[in-house]
Amino acid sequence: MQDTQLMLRVREGDEGAFREIVELHQKRILDLCYRYVGNQADAEEVAMDVFIQLYKSRHTYKPEAKLSTYLYRIAVNLSLNRIRDRKRKRLVSFEFLGKDHPFDPESPDSERPDAVYEAGERETIVRKALDSLPEKQKTALLLRRYEELPYDEIAAAMGTSVSAVEALLFRARETLRKTLKPLIP
Repeated sequence: MQDTQLMLRVREGDEGAFREIVELHQKRILDLCYRYVGNQADAEEVAMDVFIQLYKSRHTYKPEAKLSTYLYRIAVNLSLNRIRDRKRKRLVSFEFLGKDHPFDPESPDSERPDAVYEAGERETIVRKALDSLPEKQKTALLLRRYEELPYDEIAAAMGTSVSAVEALLFRARETLRKTLKPLIP
C-alpha cells in the first residue's frame, strides 16, 4: 500500500513522494531495462524515461492497480521500442542457464583461454536462442526469471491472462530447452 499512498501524493503534486517512488523502484527498473537493451547507458536512459512517463501520467493513476506492475509494463514497452528503434539485439546474462550452471568469471577455469573462448561461444548461443523467441515469450520469461514476478503480475504487466502467461512460459522454456540442450552438462 505504500506505493499507492505515494502515488496519490504524487498526483496531488508532492515531488518528495515521487522521489521516494523512484528510489524504491529504480534499481529493479534499471535492471529490467538493461536485460532488454544490453548496455548501461541505454538502460539508464530508458529507465529515466519510465519515470518521466510515470510522472506525466500521474493524473490518470488508478489506485486499484499495483504500481510496480504498471512500471514493469512501461519499462518493457520502452525497452522494446528502444530495441526496435536502434535495431540492436539485447544482451542477456549467461546466468540464464540456471543457478546450477552459472558462468563464473572469477573461477580458475575461466582464466584459461580455452575456457574463456568456450564461455563466449556458449553465451553467443544463449543470446541467439533468447533473441529467436517471439517477443511475448521473451517478455514473460524475463519478467518471471529475473524479476521473479508471479504469473498474475506478469499477466497484468503484459496485458494478458494468467493462462496466456503460463502458455508463453511453457513454449519459451521448451524452445530454449531444445536449443540449449547441448550446453547443459
